[in-house]
Amino acid sequence: MRLMHLSALVCTAVLLLGAAPTASPAPSGSPTEIARSRLDTMLRTGHADAAWFADSFLAQVTIDQVNTVLASLTTALGAYQSIEYTPEKFVAHFARGTDDVQIHLDAQNKIDGLLFKPPVVTATSLDDAFRSLRKLQGTLAYVVVERGRTNVAALNASEPLAVGSAFKLAVLNGLVDRIRRNERRWSDVVSLQEGWKSLPSGVLQSWPARTPLTIATYAAEMISISDNTAADALAHITGRAAIAPYAADNFPFLTTREVFTLKSSANAKLRSAYLAAATPAARATVLRRVDALPLPAIAELSFTAPDPEIEWHFSVSELCRLMNRVAALPLMSINPGVAEKGVFRSVAYKGGSDTGIINMTTMVTTKRGTQVCFSATLNNAAKDIDEQAFGLAYATALRYLAGR
Repeated sequence: MRLMHLSALVCTAVLLLGAAPTASPAPSGSPTEIARSRLDTMLRTGHADAAWFADSFLAQVTIDQVNTVLASLTTALGAYQSIEYTPEKFVAHFARGTDDVQIHLDAQNKIDGLLFKPPVVTATSLDDAFRSLRKLQGTLAYVVVERGRTNVAALNASEPLAVGSAFKLAVLNGLVDRIRRNERRWSDVVSLQEGWKSLPSGVLQSWPARTPLTIATYAAEMISISDNTAADALAHITGRAAIAPYAADNFPFLTTREVFTLKSSANAKLRSAYLAAATPAARATVLRRVDALPLPAIAELSFTAPDPEIEWHFSVSELCRLMNRVAALPLMSINPGVAEKGVFRSVAYKGGSDTGIINMTTMVTTKRGTQVCFSATLNNAAKDIDEQAFGLAYATALRYLAGR
């Protein structure tokens, strides 16, 4: 349920030579040409010059951090080859892949912003595209579905695994059904209730109770920033009965507040009672006690040990079916995950993560017009997951699928 942080390190740096840098003459050329030249030099040499950067930037990032990132790019992608300019970004080309770079110059043509996105390895075959995913430790499942019918690639595609916030696709599906039956409208205004508030990720937990919000706002927050309070609000607004057709085997269908309460160290006995309950009805009885408790403090939760029992479990095939029904909604494209929007005609995304758990589910339309859903889940009961490694491996496979 935590918000995934898969963006790359933002950095710039100074190459210190033992003496204070002297003022350098104003560079010639347009800001774009200056930015291109400096990026090319940094990537070609593996070093950056202090004189290129604004003091405000250098106060936050060291040269060692920059050089570490530059070195990591060549480690992941091989030798640097060239830099390409597009209106939105620069694209650095390496022997085995590419990296998107965003750079900003101030009024003095000093770099005051620099972002290296996660590198994308160029796969040469379908098997090659999934090799990095298969190397990750834990139980892995993935599926690639073309046109909603054909499995292009699959591993453990029908095995239910813990998926974190990807469960919110089921909530959205139930909501969409009620809207299509004219029982709800996107424009309906529903006041935020104190009892719906959960813990982060998200922002609505800090908003005042009784704040009027449209259903469209709740849904956009739930999907784009994985707002847990928005998800719980929509679960209450939609109702468990409407969500049930999309819940797989998750009965009763938990809210995030219920999950946090059950995982709280103060409620260990209640958690044991819930897990010992033999039927959904028995578990629902325990949940009535859970719902009467206050929201636990973050300090009462452990984020160091994997805990897949109190969770939502879906197979990657089920997640692609859920995604297929809602991918066309505009809110699904607000956060594209690791997909590059310019590479596809359209992108819809929802993922989820927790300690020892990660999922990414993306539906894209390729430039050739092929609709593809790619869902991958990794569970590791022994330790937490390297989210960056998973994200890079997933991005490599997704980029390969774009060119099929």
